[in-house]
Amino acid sequence: MAPHIVSYVKRISYMKRLLRIKGDVIMSEETTGGDKSYSAPALEKGLDILESLAEKESAVSLRELAERLGKSKNEIFRMIHVLIARGYVQRDSDTDELTLSPKLFGLGLRTPQSRTLLEIALPEMRLLAEEVNQAPHLVVIYKGRTVIVGSIPTTSDVTFNLHLGYGRIASEAASGRVIMAFQPQEKRALMLRDCKSHGGKPFDDRSINAILDDIRQQGHILGKSTDFLGITDICGPILNPEGDAVASIIVPHVDRVSDTDDLSQVLKAVKQACERISQKL
Repeated sequence: MAPHIVSYVKRISYMKRLLRIKGDVIMSEETTGGDKSYSAPALEKGLDILESLAEKESAVSLRELAERLGKSKNEIFRMIHVLIARGYVQRDSDTDELTLSPKLFGLGLRTPQSRTLLEIALPEMRLLAEEVNQAPHLVVIYKGRTVIVGSIPTTSDVTFNLHLGYGRIASEAASGRVIMAFQPQEKRALMLRDCKSHGGKPFDDRSINAILDDIRQQGHILGKSTDFLGITDICGPILNPEGDAVASIIVPHVDRVSDTDDLSQVLKAVKQACERISQKL
C-alpha cells in the first residue's frame, strides 16, 4: 500500500487503543476502568481491516487478509463489503484483491489544523511556483514519516511533482530533517524514535542530531536529493510563533543540462515563502 494512506490509518489505530465506545458517547479507558462491556467488536474488526491493509505495500486477497487477522473469510466478508460501499476500500474488478482508497487521506486533510495550514500555505505556494517555475510541496511529519499534504504544479515543460500523501521515513528525507531540526530536544527525540520504529537506514542519535543542528544553523537544506537522480532538494521550515516547525516547503528542482537557474535565488524565494506563511500562523 502506498505510504500516503498509512499515516492517517495509524491515527485510527491510536484512537482504538485509547478509546472505548458505547452508543454515541466516547469514553476514555480511565472513565470505563478498562471495562470490556464498552467495547464495540464490529468497529474494532473494521479498524483491524483498515490497519492491516495499510501495512501492506500491495493489494491482498480476501483469504490473505483473513489469515493476517487470524479470522475466517466469512467473519470479515460483510465488513469488507461495507468498507467498499463506504469508499474506504477498493476491490480490483479483475483479481478481487483489496487495497485502501484515498478516502482516509482526504479525511485527514479536513481536520481543522490541516485546513488552517493549507488555507494559509497554498496561496503563497502558488506565488512561489510562478516565481521559480518549479513545483513546491508542503510537507508535515506524522509518526516518523513525512506526508505531502499540498503541492502546486507549474506550467514548465518539465517539472517534478510528487503525489499527495507520498512520504518517506522522516530521518531520510530532506523535508523531514528540516522539520525535526526546528524542534525542542525532547520532541526531536520522540520524532527520531518514531523514525527508528519504521526500520530504514540505521542511524545513531549523536550523528543525526549533529546533522539536524547544522540544518537548524543554516536554516534550510540545499543539496542533491538522496532519493532521486537529477533532483536538487531546496527546503525551508514553516515555523509557529514559538519557533518550532509545523511543516516544511520543499522544491524538488529538476536539474537540466541547459539549466541556467540560480539555485541561491530559488532558495531565497522558498525561504521568503516560508516566512510569509509562518507570520500568518
